[in-house]
Amino acid sequence: MSLRAQVPPVHLVKRVWERIAPLQLADRSWDNPESPVPVPAHKQVLLTIDLTTAVCNEALALPSCSVVVSYHPPIFRGLKSMTLSDPLQASLLRLSARGISVFSPHTSLDATPNGINAWLVKPFLNISASAGPITPSEPVEGFEGAGMGRIISLMERMPVSKIVQIVKEHLSLQHVQLATPDINKSIETIAVCAGSGGGVFKGVKADLLLTGELSHHEVLAAVAAGQSVILCNHSNTERPYLSAVLREWLQNELNAEQGEQGWEVLVSKTDADPLRTV
Repeated sequence: MSLRAQVPPVHLVKRVWERIAPLQLADRSWDNPESPVPVPAHKQVLLTIDLTTAVCNEALALPSCSVVVSYHPPIFRGLKSMTLSDPLQASLLRLSARGISVFSPHTSLDATPNGINAWLVKPFLNISASAGPITPSEPVEGFEGAGMGRIISLMERMPVSKIVQIVKEHLSLQHVQLATPDINKSIETIAVCAGSGGGVFKGVKADLLLTGELSHHEVLAAVAAGQSVILCNHSNTERPYLSAVLREWLQNELNAEQGEQGWEVLVSKTDADPLRTV
């Protein structure tokens, strides 16, 4: 066995992650992109947006899972103790007992040039005059154009109803929420933020705000300012990226490491947005 093959899987995932979305791009003022526990050398990775009890059970049922990449960090603040009475902590303890690590990249994956926000605007790129981050990141060599959110200008104005249709098709959603001062409003500029866009959208001048969620008062303020808003539910703006882009990308990067062939990256089948339209 090569020395490289003995590298703990989570360390290897973190190493190749620097070629996908360097942790330098993460917003560490509140984000916590770390991994709790080193693990034995199995070669399956499970991708999920949230580490729920169902996802934990799914990982434990896999024959060779060594790392769960959970986009949202299961721990945002330091803990003085962990207990099985808390469902989230119980999941971490159960995974740890089986030697499965958890790695949470979160905002680094938001900011990277080929990340979630860039993917959200993909259907509009061939009809856009310009596109870029709302808040540029500090420069990282090889990741020029990184930053939080995306804002694009269309070459021609488009009815908000057409944009709703494009968004629903891109995210495979039957329904979204729309707030607009005029149902016939035409759109030239679109600002996008995966998840919750309230902080990123502050002060942004755009005809349309596309995100997962905003507060009631944030929506009211946007409409009062003449902006339209499309809300898709928080993780519905994030989850499709795992299958569309990240699964193959991470698997290729892991298998490109010398002596590390045989890696398999899976997308959770149980991970889902907790809110349903009924």
